[in-house]
Amino acid sequence: MIILFANQKGGVGKSTLSVLFSNYLSLAKNKPVKVYDMDFQRSLYNKAQAAEVIDNEPLYPVEAAELSQFTSIQKKASNQVSIIDLAGKMDDDELVPVFRKSDLILCPFSYDEYSVSSTIEFSFVILKINPKAKIIFIPNRVRSSVKYETMKSVQEALKNFGVVTNSITERIDFQRITTYDIPANIIEVIEPVFESIYNEYIDPAWHKTNT
Repeated sequence: MIILFANQKGGVGKSTLSVLFSNYLSLAKNKPVKVYDMDFQRSLYNKAQAAEVIDNEPLYPVEAAELSQFTSIQKKASNQVSIIDLAGKMDDDELVPVFRKSDLILCPFSYDEYSVSSTIEFSFVILKINPKAKIIFIPNRVRSSVKYETMKSVQEALKNFGVVTNSITERIDFQRITTYDIPANIIEVIEPVFESIYNEYIDPAWHKTNT
């Protein structure tokens, strides 16, 4: 499978959730994972390199990659889960085959006005490129102490494009994640969301491919 973490809005937690989801698939589900960092900031790749410097055994390989490499990535994707962390942009024609050929698009967003409008615009473009795209919206960095008055209307709007998961609440610990472990206090936050995505989309596709 090829899974994208994508949204044209930056700062919504794509790279953080890419790491956590990769860790989860590797540790909790024992799936072979390879991660491709296509974000120009290379924060995910740099995090993996930093882990190697202090002699931590990597759970999976992390490669810095360009959009132009997608065809070769696609050819290598059999018998593993390939996770791609995309940059927050839509102005590159090389994104077209990426959105057309990926199996699942995980789209983190926040409940602020700009994030929501950017996410809806992003979804319009995705479905124009690939009307059959599977988009999973993940409300991220949600503060449990804040009442989001537009939450219900935002969820209803996004359901026109895909599926909205339960929220992932804001935790200071997310700033200290690594590519080789998931702290217990973070697992309890992410597991309900990741487990539902895995059971609904990844596990059935995995069994279908390997039978």
